[in-house]
Amino acid sequence: MFSDALEELETLSPAMSSDAGVQEFKLRLLERASRWQDAAGLAARLASAHPDEPRWFIAWAFAKRRSDSIETASKILTDAASLHPKDPLIQFNLGCYAAQRGDLSSAQNYVRHAIELDHGLEKLAHEDPDLEPLRQAHLLD
Repeated sequence: MFSDALEELETLSPAMSSDAGVQEFKLRLLERASRWQDAAGLAARLASAHPDEPRWFIAWAFAKRRSDSIETASKILTDAASLHPKDPLIQFNLGCYAAQRGDLSSAQNYVRHAIELDHGLEKLAHEDPDLEPLRQAHLLD
């Protein structure tokens, strides 16, 4: 199913295939198909072309976590955080990655900062499986 849709996208003209909406659709298809290296490559290109859009960095890190390592994903988001210090999802994901690495102090700080920026993330913090180490250590408020 996903491969058929991706093949169809390849038939688009260069002008159409470079459209931001088409690129995002392609990225989501690659993610759904678990084609993490391809998704990481596309997200990296989108982040480079649109550094003002935090979502591309988040997508890039998400794919690199699956195709490479949490350390690589953390580096991407650490760099992105310098461009987007008030983006709550970057902070939240940095917290998830820190928790998975066992750096609970950093994880707690990132998650607290994310929740300060977006109170809606508090519920997610109590459900996200990546933050289980924080919950087990009773470090989530």
